[in-house]
Amino acid sequence: MNVRRTMGITALAAAAAGLVFVPGAGAQEAGPAYAGSSSGEALNLSLFGQGLTAGTTLAEVAPGSGTAKGAGLATPLFEAGVTSASATEPGSAEETCEGPLEQVPGLSIALACSSSLVTMDEASATAAATGRVGAITLNPVAPILDTPLSEVVGPAEDGVDQLLGGLQPVLGPIDDASDLGLEDTLGELFGRLFDGADLVTVTVGDTASTTTADAATLTTSCAAEGARVDVLSILDGPPLISVVVGQAGSAVDVDRGTGAGTPTVTPALVTVESATLGGTPITVPVGQTLEIPLPEPLGPSFIRVADGTTGTNEDGSTFATADAVSLDLLNGEALMGGVELELAGCTSVAGAEVLPETTTTTPAATAQLPTTGSDDASTLALAGIAGLAGLGLALLRRSGDPA
Repeated sequence: MNVRRTMGITALAAAAAGLVFVPGAGAQEAGPAYAGSSSGEALNLSLFGQGLTAGTTLAEVAPGSGTAKGAGLATPLFEAGVTSASATEPGSAEETCEGPLEQVPGLSIALACSSSLVTMDEASATAAATGRVGAITLNPVAPILDTPLSEVVGPAEDGVDQLLGGLQPVLGPIDDASDLGLEDTLGELFGRLFDGADLVTVTVGDTASTTTADAATLTTSCAAEGARVDVLSILDGPPLISVVVGQAGSAVDVDRGTGAGTPTVTPALVTVESATLGGTPITVPVGQTLEIPLPEPLGPSFIRVADGTTGTNEDGSTFATADAVSLDLLNGEALMGGVELELAGCTSVAGAEVLPETTTTTPAATAQLPTTGSDDASTLALAGIAGLAGLGLALLRRSGDPA
C-alpha cells in the first residue's frame, strides 16, 4: 500500500468536510423584541338592543410589522368611514369620510371619518390612526312606537301629581312664560316623544392612537376628546339632562435600553346639568355614580365616571387604561331599557426585551508564531482547511516518486 497516497487522500477529504462546517461570517442576530399598541373608542352605544361603535382607532408596531386601523362607525351590519394600513400596504394620512348615514333605524348620523398611516424604515416605525363622527341623533324607534300609547300615558295619568311634581323644575318656567297649562305642556312632552322628538343627541369628539419605535424608545398613546350628550329638549327649551365628558387619554413610554415602562392615564372629567338637580352644573367625582331621577315614563338615568388604571402584565409589558364613562339613560319601563352609552375610552400597552449583558474573558497568553490578518473563527478555520489541502496535494505528488 502506498502510505503517502493514502494520507494525501485522507487530508483532502478532511479539508472538504471542513468547508461544510466553517462558522458563518457576518450573520446578523435579530434585535431585541418589542411591541406597542394603543386603541381608543369615542362612543359605544346600545339603543333598545341595537349596538354601534364610533370613532375607533388602533395603532400597533413590532419588529418588521405595523398596523393602523380607524373607523368612523361600525355596527354588526355595516361600517362607514373605515381605513387601514400596514407595513406591507402603507396607508394614507388623508381622511376618508362617509355621511350622512340613515341605515340604523332611529339613528341619524351626520358623518363618519377615519385615517390610517404606517411608515417603517431601518431606524424607526410609526403607526397612527384617527376616528371621527359627526352629531348622532337618537329618535324613538319601532319598539317604542309599537307600544300602545295607553300603556304609556295611562300610568302617567294615574300618578299625574307625582309626574308633574317631578317635571315641575323643567316645565314650571315654560308654563310661566306661555299660555300653556302644565297638563297641556305634559301632553306636548308625550306628543313630542312619540311623534319623532330627538330623544338623545350626542356630539362626539375625535379619537387618535399613535405608536412609534426607534432604537432608543417605544412610545404609544391614545387620546379621546370626549363628548356632549343632551337628553330631550322640551318645547325648544333646555335639555332635561346635559352631560359633558372631557378628554381621556392613556400612554406608555418604554426605554428600550433598560426595558422600563412609564404609564400615564388621564380619566375623563364629567359635568352634568339637569333641572331635576337644581339646574346647577355638577362635577361628578372620578369613580362615582350620579343618579338623576325622572318620573315615568322616562325613568331614572345614571352617570358613572370611570377611573384610570396602570400596571404591569405577566409578560412584563406596561399598560395604561382610561376606562370609558358610562351613561345609562331613561330607564323607564316604556322605553324598553333606555339608552346605554360608553364614552371616551383609551388603552395603551408596550414592552421591550433587553438582552442580557455578555462578559468576555481573556484566555491566558500562550506562545505562538506571529500571524497576519484576521484571527476570527472563520478565518482560522479556512486557514486550517487550506493547510490540510496543501498537505494532501504534497503527499499525493510524493506518492508518485520512486521509493
